[in-house]
Amino acid sequence: MGSKLRLCPAPLPASAYRVVDTSWETDEDSPGPRCGHTLTPVSTPSNSSSSSGSHHYVGPRLILFGGATAIEMSSTGAGIRLAGVTNSVHSYDVLTRKWTRLQPSGEPPSPRAAHAAAAVGTMVVIQGGIGPAGHSTDDIYVLDITSAKSRWHRVVVQGPGPGPRYGHAMDLVFQRYLVAVSGNDGRRVLSDAWVLDTTQKPYQWQRLNPEGDRPFARMYATVSARSDGMLLLCGGRDSSCLVRSFYSYFTYNKCYSMPIA
Repeated sequence: MGSKLRLCPAPLPASAYRVVDTSWETDEDSPGPRCGHTLTPVSTPSNSSSSSGSHHYVGPRLILFGGATAIEMSSTGAGIRLAGVTNSVHSYDVLTRKWTRLQPSGEPPSPRAAHAAAAVGTMVVIQGGIGPAGHSTDDIYVLDITSAKSRWHRVVVQGPGPGPRYGHAMDLVFQRYLVAVSGNDGRRVLSDAWVLDTTQKPYQWQRLNPEGDRPFARMYATVSARSDGMLLLCGGRDSSCLVRSFYSYFTYNKCYSMPIA
């Protein structure tokens, strides 16, 4: 009688935090302490091209934008001091582990924190947030780092959109669709979802009305897109407490799935 073959899954590699040594040339190059900022991984193009003429992408960088550089205490607890909000841009080279302050040309976004950001190729898209003047308008800015000289562009979007909000989350799905979810419009915590097709002009936001077990209102959640078109929504807080639920959202059939945690 032949013996049975038992297949055992390979053990997962052990995970551990470690401090990464970083450097910078001047004090201005260092981002310094801050909160409410975004840190977006972006690849940079090499000089080589494929047979189709498209760039190969190498040398990832982390693009840090905005945030609050000061905290104040009040009778209700700690909170960001909006006077300390910035619109500075810093780049972290993953290979050299070096920070550099970028000085992009073009019209920059206003200083803001609690905005949303997502990478589209060699560009970083910034949307919403809150700053010294209050809520940012329903604007979209793009930081293009394709060339050695980075540049800001303000994107014109037609029709209604998510509206001014902060504490929302956004990611790029299928390398094409920007999906923004949840947040706070200054009056209430939100549970809606919006999509913008980055390949279709004029650019327009479309509100999604998915079926399924819709996530309840939240802010300061995180989202992450998978290669198969699933957008994962995790955590956050509502108007009074932290949220532990975890949802998946399928863009191809526009349907929320059941919470899995």
